[in-house]
Amino acid sequence: MFLAYSIYLFLLVILYVATAHNNKLLMRTNHNFGSIEESSLLWKWPLFLGFLILVLVVGFRYNVGVDYIGYYNDYYNIGYAHHWEAKMARYEFGFEFIIRTLRYFNFRVWALFTLTAIIIWYFFIQSFKVFPFLLKWGFFFAFTTGFFFASMNGMRQTMALVIYMYAIKYIEEKSILRYTLLCVLALSFHTSIILLYPFYFFINKVSFTHYRYLIFYVLSFALGNNLDIKEIVVFGVGLFPKYEHYTDRFLEDFQNPVSGGLGNIYIFIVGFIIILFSRDILKKIPRMKIHYNLFFIGSILFNFFWRYDILGRITYLFIWFKIFCLAALAFYFGKSKSSWLIYLLIVTQFIMFIYKIYKGENLSSPFQF
Repeated sequence: MFLAYSIYLFLLVILYVATAHNNKLLMRTNHNFGSIEESSLLWKWPLFLGFLILVLVVGFRYNVGVDYIGYYNDYYNIGYAHHWEAKMARYEFGFEFIIRTLRYFNFRVWALFTLTAIIIWYFFIQSFKVFPFLLKWGFFFAFTTGFFFASMNGMRQTMALVIYMYAIKYIEEKSILRYTLLCVLALSFHTSIILLYPFYFFINKVSFTHYRYLIFYVLSFALGNNLDIKEIVVFGVGLFPKYEHYTDRFLEDFQNPVSGGLGNIYIFIVGFIIILFSRDILKKIPRMKIHYNLFFIGSILFNFFWRYDILGRITYLFIWFKIFCLAALAFYFGKSKSSWLIYLLIVTQFIMFIYKIYKGENLSSPFQF
């Protein structure tokens, strides 16, 4: 357990410090953050160094993450890349191509986990390119909200999600071709990302910042415990044959729902704070509108689905956009009249981070190489 605390705290500190120093170098060369995206100079040496340390630690881990052993066994059982008759039906073509290619060149399994870490964290960083000043807080909340631990478990869906996070800039730029190409790339790692594709056509045209949506958020939390959604979900799964093997898990989840606790209440409170400050966030950063809208949709879905672990596959596509919203809160409101609330949020998030390590969320601890 000591190694887990040491590794995760080290990564959090080194990434925060490296990104903060990276921002100083950016300001020194660009004089203002507004010109950084156009100059494509986000990646200075501190960010490269932090990124390298992160992907090496994640890539060379052993048996860390719920799905680690499943990926490990599939990697060594598939055989070499020229054995195409050995089908990997449960994997999408992009991920299967990576495995077969690495196996063809006789790489050990660490290459798979390192490459997936490179994809995940490269696109995560790139998704902050439109507001690079938030990246240090983006890393802080990526760790303290549990996104980092989740990324070592659901690797394929996380790869798809971060690619989509980057694709959002093309919704703003109204470039459907580039958006579609990135969505196809994301789809090659996890089919679920197709659920997000239609948002291109309307997500930037709606707003969920009015106080009535705060009331709706509270009501959805209250109603979430009293709705039977079993038949709807089972029907939905039947529309995607690749995931029909989840049906038994759905039914098992419905028979044994998760009980709520302080952690669930805390997640509700964090969402409440984000929605409460949403108008102010978007006044400061208008380009965060899509990220916030997706978070709001995810928060409503989470309020209805949180009791069922298996439905996390759906909410997973939305809830992590809170990282962007929390980063904006920390950056802009840390010195405002509401600074006490922001500092309380930061401290409680860090405490939750320590607790997640302690309880081994997503089998993130104990850590070993």
